[in-house]
Amino acid sequence: MFIQQSDLFRDMEHDLIKAFMEISEKEDVAPGRTLFREGDPATHFYVMLKGNVKLSFKEGTYVAYLVSRPGEVFGWSSLFDRDTYSATAEALTETRLVKMPGDRVKAILEKHPESAMRFYRRLCKTLGNRLIKSYEAITSVSHAMTAESHGTGQILSMGTPR
Repeated sequence: MFIQQSDLFRDMEHDLIKAFMEISEKEDVAPGRTLFREGDPATHFYVMLKGNVKLSFKEGTYVAYLVSRPGEVFGWSSLFDRDTYSATAEALTETRLVKMPGDRVKAILEKHPESAMRFYRRLCKTLGNRLIKSYEAITSVSHAMTAESHGTGQILSMGTPR
């Protein structure tokens, strides 16, 4: 059961996992392929099996996150009634994913309210952790931009944005 690699699906009832498996398809993605773009209709939810997917926004100007661990998820906009994706997803390496239609995931979860509560709590924890990483990246850039030069005229680098 490949989707159980994700913490989101851990300890879910067998019939619920089976329902998710029935709507899932495995997809192999070549490096450089864009899965979706910021502003595209948010239709699918993804679970990483292997590889690396860069999530960026503002036409790739800013990297928001790198999905690289088996079981990590992205494309969550499709589960929160967002009309469009908030980022662009691009495969950086040979990547294997599980792809699920967001509307069908939501329909399954609506039939299992207790499991849905656990699922969405876990998803919120994942998104919260990503937000904290974003804050850390912004803070490190902010520190680099405001660090004293100590008379050299140079700015001390405290890290680079991801």
